Amino acid sequence: MRFFLFLMVCCIDVSAHAASVELTLPNKLVARAEYRKGDPGKPAVILLHGFLQTHEFPTIHRLVEGIADTGRGVLAPTLTLGVTHRQQSLACEAIHTHTMKEVEGEISAWVKWLKARHKGPIILLGHSFGSVEALAYLSDKPDPAITQFIGVSIIEGRLRLSSAEAGKLISEMRKLAQEKRPRVVTHQFSFCQKYQATPASLLSYLEWTPQRVLDASAQLPLPNLYIMGGRDDRLGTGWVDRLKARNRVKVIPGANHFMDGEHEFDLLDAVLAELNQTP
Repeated sequence: MRFFLFLMVCCIDVSAHAASVELTLPNKLVARAEYRKGDPGKPAVILLHGFLQTHEFPTIHRLVEGIADTGRGVLAPTLTLGVTHRQQSLACEAIHTHTMKEVEGEISAWVKWLKARHKGPIILLGHSFGSVEALAYLSDKPDPAITQFIGVSIIEGRLRLSSAEAGKLISEMRKLAQEKRPRVVTHQFSFCQKYQATPASLLSYLEWTPQRVLDASAQLPLPNLYIMGGRDDRLGTGWVDRLKARNRVKVIPGANHFMDGEHEFDLLDAVLAELNQTP
């Protein structure tokens, strides 16, 4: 039945309602996004893609389509990550200079952009590390227009180090960042075996430790939900249980990190059920 309904939806032309938009940021970089204008009486949704990806990543794209079909406005930005008009995912081996603070600034800029076009509540949704970036923004003077947060497959960074080793690496990056000398460091981070970045850039990610993610998630002053895959093999051991201990968590049995295949419908159902709780 779901597959039949999906085919019916696919036959409806929604492309006319989609628009590619650009935003010039304070640092003069130009950011891109997909925008679907929705019913002004319904909350709009901002969706953030995962680590080094774009708004065209399949998990985000499917959610954009599904949420827009309910009449809600949808904005899916591609974070510049220091690259103007960025259209492609970035390689791990590229020289990364952007920081989490700059990412927060871009999220803030897009929230303001959407507020100028939508007067109602705005819901923030992130996938994978996009959920951590959303948490960083929400933990640092977020716009009051944001009334709800949904984290899909929120990840804890996956540094393959012990806590002591991770602490040592963070201390080393802090020292190098304070020197402010041009240099590039290479280290494993997330799915990247060789992530190349300036010390300040890498440090800004490393400082979002698993414990910090858990603390920030539990302290959010707005409704939130974490939707996780039961077979997500990109997470550290016990991560979902640690989330459950302090947050509302919905686990989709059998789903992987990207919630693809038949589980894309389960993900959309879970997201829409949460969105429907917002007036």
